[in-house]
Amino acid sequence: PEYCQAQKFPEIIEESKRQYLEPDTGKLHLAAAKVLKRGGYDWSRVQQCIEFARELGVKKVGLAVCVGLIREGREFARFLDRAGFQVISIACMIGGLKAQETGIPDEWVNPLGISCNPIAQAEIMNREGTELNFIYGLCVGHDTIFIMRSKAPVTYIVAKDMVTGNNPGAVLLSPYHRMKLVAAYGKGKAAEGG
Repeated sequence: PEYCQAQKFPEIIEESKRQYLEPDTGKLHLAAAKVLKRGGYDWSRVQQCIEFARELGVKKVGLAVCVGLIREGREFARFLDRAGFQVISIACMIGGLKAQETGIPDEWVNPLGISCNPIAQAEIMNREGTELNFIYGLCVGHDTIFIMRSKAPVTYIVAKDMVTGNNPGAVLLSPYHRMKLVAAYGKGKAAEGG
């Protein structure tokens, strides 16, 4: 259709085809296809992630976990271990940095006063040689820093959402939450898609 972004960027579409044939990207893409074909509609995200790691043939995986979800993260780590992976698990507040030490002005310091440390999470995993890293509930922005700093590919187990029990897509299906979004952002033009 006319509104599809593919109409504007045919050269990028063509170039993307070539990039899927590159060894690293191709390996990830094939592993994803195998997982989706075998269990896409039957497996939970947890099982899909474990099988994705198996398809990649990795042995050592990283788990960047939020301290608020440490119990659930520990349970996921147990399943990774049972599946035969060596797990390097690092909680977000590693090192106990004061928020001010990371450049956060006093007015924006959280009540605990301690800052998440996604740089240390990623750098420790880099040093430990993880081959695939999982994010379990890191804060918005902290997840971005972790992804930027990780040398290994990264995927999510859980995207944190303190309002919906870590189900961010739920707000788009809930009339109550949709009304709150409309109140915050209005009824502007829908984003173009394709």
